Amino acid sequence: MNRFIFTCLFLFVAIGVNAQDEIHFNSSWAEAKEKAIESKKLIFIDCYTSWCAPCKWMEKNVFIQPTVAKYYNDNFVNLKVDMEKGEGIEMRKKYNVQSFPTYLFVNTAGDIVHRTASRMEAEAFLAEAKRAVDPKRNTAALKEKYDKGTRDLPFLLDYYLALERADRNTASQLSGEIVAKVTEQELNTELGWKIIKSLARTEKDKLGAHFMANQGAYNNWSKLEERVQLKDRLITSTMYGFIYAKDEKAFLEKLPYFKKSENADRRKQGVMLEAEYYLSTGRTNDYVKLTTEALKNELKDEAEKLSFLARRASGGKGSNDQAQPAILQQAYLMAKRAVQLEPEEYSIQSTFAYVCLAMKKKPEALAAAKKSRSLADAETSKIQKLAQELLDKVEAL
Repeated sequence: MNRFIFTCLFLFVAIGVNAQDEIHFNSSWAEAKEKAIESKKLIFIDCYTSWCAPCKWMEKNVFIQPTVAKYYNDNFVNLKVDMEKGEGIEMRKKYNVQSFPTYLFVNTAGDIVHRTASRMEAEAFLAEAKRAVDPKRNTAALKEKYDKGTRDLPFLLDYYLALERADRNTASQLSGEIVAKVTEQELNTELGWKIIKSLARTEKDKLGAHFMANQGAYNNWSKLEERVQLKDRLITSTMYGFIYAKDEKAFLEKLPYFKKSENADRRKQGVMLEAEYYLSTGRTNDYVKLTTEALKNELKDEAEKLSFLARRASGGKGSNDQAQPAILQQAYLMAKRAVQLEPEEYSIQSTFAYVCLAMKKKPEALAAAKKSRSLADAETSKIQKLAQELLDKVEAL
């Protein structure tokens, strides 16, 4: 009997502990406002839709993190609102919510104190909450300060970082101001490193070019891994610029940085870049040769990359353009290998189905479409609709 009581007590405590490991949401604005007035807390509003995949990802991976849940439950009254239903429809208009997820931190009068958006890791999501409760660093405070004429570089960068997820137009304006204002001398400082890391886009722009010419200047303020990642990102962006400009000479001169690297991930990126170049310039034989070798070597175990290449090669899901037979055959081989590697991934199965549909391989297309439709049941309603549309197309083949 005592053992039975102990077991029940243990389960009760365990359930109670687990219940704390998630953000607790109220059911309506009226309820949240009443609690916020009583507790003198801000209201956190998760603006979502039923079809938003990043919203679902945040629910499953971030909202349940103990440190995140505790901070949000301790510091806010939390409200979750579908922007396409009920009071969410008017709320969406009032706050001009155009992307999902969007996160609003508002006072009891309904005024926005801080705003951010998009899928993010737990650390970043927690940082946004801490910024929201800081009367000197939330977006409302920063906007007021900016409107009064503050323009020093540390402030401009902080304001940019606060807005980059939620207001890209204003963030872009701030980025331009920062780049125009910062001097070469200032770039060789810790602040300069933060500016370069946040705003450099290619190795040819002002910030990127300075970093590429002075990489050793940032050893005291950054880790080697950060600098290497930034360098790779800048060169990758530059390479895509060469691809779009069809500048073969510049592209091929830079390609060995990736192709001959000792770093496996960099070599894989080289394959992705080279494949994109050959595809965009119509060099079918080179594309076939490259991807055939990649299937045996660099990308043989890279399901996501193979599936991406297959989507691009086949013309994409919404394209009416028919790829050349040799290119389509490569898309088929890559998509099939991706399915072998990750058969339970919706996007990979659907890509294979689309490729098979384009090649009129009905049996394989039907099997992949049915599988992707089944996998879509664990996704959003929008994904389920797309999966059903794909299955309908295949069945009509």
